[in-house]
Amino acid sequence: MKIVKVVNNNIVTSEDEQKRELIVMGRGLGFGKKPGQDIPDEKVEKIFRLESSSQNKKLIDIIQDIPLEHIKAADQIITYAKTMLGDKLKDTIYLSLIDHINCAIERQKKNLLFQNPLLWETKQYYPSEFHVGVQSLQILKNTLGIEFPVDEAGFIALHFITSEYDTEMKVTFDIPKLINQIVQIIEDRFALSVDKDSIHFERFITHLKFFAARVLQSKQIPDDGDFLFRSMIREQYKDSYECALEIKACIEKSYQIEISEEEVVYLTVHIKRITSTR
Repeated sequence: MKIVKVVNNNIVTSEDEQKRELIVMGRGLGFGKKPGQDIPDEKVEKIFRLESSSQNKKLIDIIQDIPLEHIKAADQIITYAKTMLGDKLKDTIYLSLIDHINCAIERQKKNLLFQNPLLWETKQYYPSEFHVGVQSLQILKNTLGIEFPVDEAGFIALHFITSEYDTEMKVTFDIPKLINQIVQIIEDRFALSVDKDSIHFERFITHLKFFAARVLQSKQIPDDGDFLFRSMIREQYKDSYECALEIKACIEKSYQIEISEEEVVYLTVHIKRITSTR
């Protein structure tokens, strides 16, 4: 590989065989170097190849002023997350998490600690992502000698969730709040306490996470014209349908988003399932 551009002492850009841009990282890799010179293989510690040139540019803008150790720690966390969460993580995780980890480290050094208002919800609704967040704190402790409170595990988990669901961070923050509202409406209407450790609740929450993500991003399931099916659900599951309409009204009031009848019907089916397992 040859250097195309020197970003800083530790980062250069190059190209692969298809002329796609590569971001190459290694200690001293760019020190005293010029475009066109060879990149010593033994000095290469990490190669980033993101989905698009615009993402590559954003990543360069982010990492050019971040200490190499912070980038390596964040990359180690992302590598671990990919083994635990699979292929759901988008390349945008590099853009958001590297920047977040660096900012968190700088805050920690200044003893500026933030309380996570969604810590309980993140543990409850996203246990896999939260587990990775907890392990991320151990990686930071092992690599950088910095200890963070558990609130930070929740913040890190939110970045994984944002990447998985391909949402903006604001939407990621709103999803668990919306789920809480929906569960509360169901419990109040049916005078029950949902077993939050049951497999039925886990399946219900999975549906709600996708439902909330669709609604908050204006990507709802459109009405498909199957009036017979919708009429059957409304007739057979009257109580659940009335509950779904209450949820619809709550969302439309809180978020000024109109909910499609198709979404209401699917929500009705899931409400019926969760309330029938008492």
